[in-house]
Amino acid sequence: MTVIPIRRIVGMAVGAIVAVAVIAAPEPAVGVTPQASEIVTVELVGQDGARFVVDGRRYAGPLTITRHVDGLALTERSSIGQYLEGIAEVPFSWPEESLRAQVVAARTYLVRRLAGGRSADGRRYGFDICATNRCQVYRGVELVEGPSGDRWMQAVRDTESELVTYEGRPIEAVYSSMHGSRSRANQDVWGSEPVPYLQPVDSPEVGRAPFATWSVELSAAQFVEILRADGLDVGGALESVSVDDPPEGEGRTTISVTTERGTDEILAPALKGTFNRHGDELYPGTLPAAREDGGRYPESLLSYTFSIDHDDVEERPIDSVLPDADRIDRDQIRIDGEGWGHGVGMSQWGARIMAEEGASHTEILEHYYSGAIVESVPDLVPDEVVVGLDWERFEIIVEVEGAAQLRVNGVPVTDLAAGQWIVRSNRSGLALIPGDATSGVPPITDRPWPR
Repeated sequence: MTVIPIRRIVGMAVGAIVAVAVIAAPEPAVGVTPQASEIVTVELVGQDGARFVVDGRRYAGPLTITRHVDGLALTERSSIGQYLEGIAEVPFSWPEESLRAQVVAARTYLVRRLAGGRSADGRRYGFDICATNRCQVYRGVELVEGPSGDRWMQAVRDTESELVTYEGRPIEAVYSSMHGSRSRANQDVWGSEPVPYLQPVDSPEVGRAPFATWSVELSAAQFVEILRADGLDVGGALESVSVDDPPEGEGRTTISVTTERGTDEILAPALKGTFNRHGDELYPGTLPAAREDGGRYPESLLSYTFSIDHDDVEERPIDSVLPDADRIDRDQIRIDGEGWGHGVGMSQWGARIMAEEGASHTEILEHYYSGAIVESVPDLVPDEVVVGLDWERFEIIVEVEGAAQLRVNGVPVTDLAAGQWIVRSNRSGLALIPGDATSGVPPITDRPWPR
């Protein structure tokens, strides 16, 4: 096969096929030192305001696609301002001071994350913070360039360099959707050492936030079956269930479940996870539960703050001749809870309500992070962040809106015209293929790199 020199693809038409071979081990992040000839990354750099669309979401880039032994990783290199503009945690139509509070909390969360170093996935795939709710929800320019996006951009600008600090250091600025009547202590939810600024405070949500209070009803048999689906050794008729909820700050909530097989204890976060993994899968007509307005709750179990009542129905004369299953199904479980999320730190809905009542973003933040202060500390805010958008992919399809430059291992190679480009991992390395390619231009393979 004819080998095409790198210089010949500069300015090549959209119909070209560009293939990049990895000659030896793929990526240094997985513990292998690359040789000088290895090609491990493809970078797309937008020109003149170009945008990149991946899985229906638009990004400003630059986007980097890296080959690993378990597939492709997609990351975006962003300025801190660009990253914050892409945060999708609250509606941009909310009151201005609640938007400012969210921006400062998100900036603080990011700075604290960066100071602590990358996670295991971050080290492996080359990013500082992920784009999902495991970190902070990030969607590129998808929302900020839409309705009310200018209000969010203004909140980012108005709070530039502001962080929430405690004793001069950025705090662990955790937050969740809504808390109900009170926030939770970090030690009561996660079992960690008490953090002074993550202790319970009042939250003005009951009667005003949509999931400030909620309830779920199901049969005792369904309750037991959900636990069994997650591997818990429970079975037979439910005899009792109780919630041990210590006073605030004194420990984690534990649920004791007694069945014919004995008693098991489950922490509240584990029960929430169990219900959300298996509840709607096993009982789609029951979970998530119906709300009074006719809709359904977003999850089978919304928070770690709840009580459980077991209505043990007395046996009727006819029950002695009915199958056991019919008797069990008559027992009912009712779970009454507050809030949506872990409940620690700032409540996003609480921030909205406080802003509607006239509180500033500083007052909101210093209320929920009691003892911490809001201050401008530009020296603590870095210039850039690498966001992990996705990984372990066989291929990534990128729609280029505008013009972009292709870089291989950081070296400019060619310009890409607008259109769809497909990046695949195969035995020979990375392949960058135009979505409408028909020209059959031979790939670039086995080239010493860099040249």
